[in-house]
Order: sequence, then C-alpha cells, then structure tokens
Amino acid sequence: MFNFVENWPTSTTTLTDVLLSPARPPSVYIHIFMAPSRLALAVGCVVATLSATVAIYYGLTELKPAQKRKRLRKKLPQTIYTWRRPDLVQLKEEDLWNSLTDVLCNAGLTPWIYTYLSYLLSPSKYILSGGFAYATATRTSDVPDDPGSLEELSVFQYQNTLSRMAQTADGLAVVVRVIAVRNEGHEHLALLRKIAAGPLSLTSSNHCLPMFREISFEDVVFGVFPKTGGCMDEAFGAWAENSVGDVLDMILQTLEGLIFLHDLNIAHRDMFLSNILIQWHPESLRTMTVPISRPRVYIIDFEFAVEFPPDCPAEDRVSVGYPLCKWYPSTGYSRPAPPEVECGKPYCPFKLDVWQLGVVFTDWSFATTIPAIDEVLEDMKLSDPAMRLSANEALKRLSELVNNMSPASLMIPPHFKFPGDP
Repeated sequence: MFNFVENWPTSTTTLTDVLLSPARPPSVYIHIFMAPSRLALAVGCVVATLSATVAIYYGLTELKPAQKRKRLRKKLPQTIYTWRRPDLVQLKEEDLWNSLTDVLCNAGLTPWIYTYLSYLLSPSKYILSGGFAYATATRTSDVPDDPGSLEELSVFQYQNTLSRMAQTADGLAVVVRVIAVRNEGHEHLALLRKIAAGPLSLTSSNHCLPMFREISFEDVVFGVFPKTGGCMDEAFGAWAENSVGDVLDMILQTLEGLIFLHDLNIAHRDMFLSNILIQWHPESLRTMTVPISRPRVYIIDFEFAVEFPPDCPAEDRVSVGYPLCKWYPSTGYSRPAPPEVECGKPYCPFKLDVWQLGVVFTDWSFATTIPAIDEVLEDMKLSDPAMRLSANEALKRLSELVNNMSPASLMIPPHFKFPGDP
C-alpha cells in the first residue's frame, strides 16, 4: 500500500503538487478523499454507541419500578378469597400487608403497627377526629385499655386480611380494604362508587359508610374508608352499657338505611351485626340520662349485595341459593339462613335482609322486655317470607311504638342471654 507520508517530496510540497504528480499511484487519491469520511463514520459510530447506551440505561431505569410492581404483584394473592385466606397460598397475614407498605406510603398512607393476634395500633396515641369515631364522655378519663376509652380508638382488630388500618398524611384514621382483584369484585366496586361516593353518599337516609378514595395497584383496587368508633355486635351482651332506647335507635337507623338501598333495587344480603358500625356507644345506663345526641349508624361490606335494573319486574327481583358472590365458595357459607334459602328456590333478597337483621337479635335472646316492640322483632324473622315484614313495614311499626313512648321509659337494660343458657 502506498505510504502517503513517506512519499511526500519536501516540506514545501503542496497538496496540489501531490495530486497533480503523475508519479503518485491512484490509491493516494482514495486515501486522501476517504480520510474525512472515515473520521466522520468513526465519530458517528461513537455518538450512536453513546446514545444507545444512554437510551438503554434510562430505559432500564424507567422500567425498574414497573418490574418491581409486577414482581410484587405475582407474590400477592391472585383471588379475593385467597386474599381473605392467605394461608391457602402459604402466605402469612403480616407478610402480605408488609409487602404493601411502599404501595400505601406512595398513596400517602402510613400503615398502623401490628401488635399481636389481629390487633393493630395507631402510630399516634390519639387518632385525629374525622367525625366518624368518638368515645363515650363517661369513658374519656377511664383506664387506658378500657373498651370505649379514647385510647381504645387508637386500636383496631381486623376480622380478616381483606382490611388494614392506616393513617393519612394529615392524621386521619382510615380502613384500607381490598375491593377488586383481577376480574373479581368489580360489581362490588361499581356499587360502592354509586352509593358510597358521589351525590348519593350525601343523602341523609343513606347509611352506607362513605368511600373516601380508591387506590389501584396493578389489577388490585383498594377502597379507603373512615374508621368508626364501634360495631353493632358490641351494642348489647358485651361491654357497652347501652339501654333499650340506645339499641332501638340503632335498629331504626339500620332499617332506614335498608329502605334507602331497597328503593334503589339493592339488597345487601349480609345484614349481620358485624356489618353495622356506629360512631360511638351512647351507654345511657352509665349515667341514667337520656342522650342529647345519638350516634349515626353505618352499613358496610357490600360484596354479597345484588342490584337489579330499574326496569326489572318485581317478580324477577329474586335470588337463588346462599347469598354469596361469584368468588366465594358455596361450601364456605356459615351464616344462618331462612327456609327459602335452604330449599334452593328463588326468593326475595329484600325480605332476606329483614330476616337477617331480625334473627341476630331474637336468636341471641335479645329482648327489649316491651312486648309490642319484641313482637315486631319477631315478625321480622318469620319463616314465611310472605308474612315477614318488609323494611318499610318494620320501620313504620317500630317508629310508631318508640315515638309514642317517653325516652325515659326506654332507659332500661335489654334482656340478653347466649343461646343455650337457661
């Protein structure tokens, strides 16, 4: 190959002399004219390589959080039922929710602290008042671990692993609950969007617990709800010293909430005490004075609910089988059921709601000791659904009886005994 440098004649020889010299082989011209192109090509290759490297680096950086989310999602339960029963997929309850700490934190929520069994503790000694949870005035300075005290509002016992407690950035106590997973639970989510959020949630007769917001993680949707002060299953036969008047007010409010739902062609189908929450327990028997204010009642857990279209004929608004949703195994139903459900024939789910509400009182030997009122409670759980009271009928009869009695006359303890007790 011709060496251009070695064959340059003198230091004063110009490029023109070289090019015009007949003694120079043709390769000289090729090398001279190709040198800038090769340089440009080399520079271009370097720039392209650097650009590709930068693009790959930033691409991997952007994909990393998404990859983390997908890896985490694969570890989580794939169905609502296994989320409710994580032991079925070899998951520990606390490991499940601990893995979601970053998800909740990114949503502005701080999870409550797990203590033991199913108890969670607030990060602060007292929760911030949000209008849904209060302590009875007579218990505000009692023993710290006394039920109904201020300190007890900072403790939460969950029923299953679908729910966990958290604290918002401004200190409000909220319940985070799994609503939808993959293709399950979307009917439940749509129902909550209709009655627990938006304009309908502002109706005074609507006793559904409001849903503040939704949190989405991959194909999982969580609902965020306010923490309340108590539950109906503690209203009698437990620690709360509620009078007959206190409990009757809770029943009347619950019936009002049922009527609101039934008017929208919605049947709850799980109207048991654990799904009825209250702001606080009045405990009138502690002071033997008629309360000036009454706690508001809230209805929760609509996963088994059914909704019928507005144009659906009354005779077609029926259910068949146990009141469950698609994702819940039929063999897992353990609630009491009326005869029409047990026989497997079509039945009215609205009458089922009334039966469920009535049976949780009478079957647990709750009685007001006022015959006329106890008769209404019995008529709410009649075996024949045709004879059983509707929510409207029950509310009308009970409210007429209660309104014709003096509040002081209802300042009596309810009669209660466990099934099987003499």
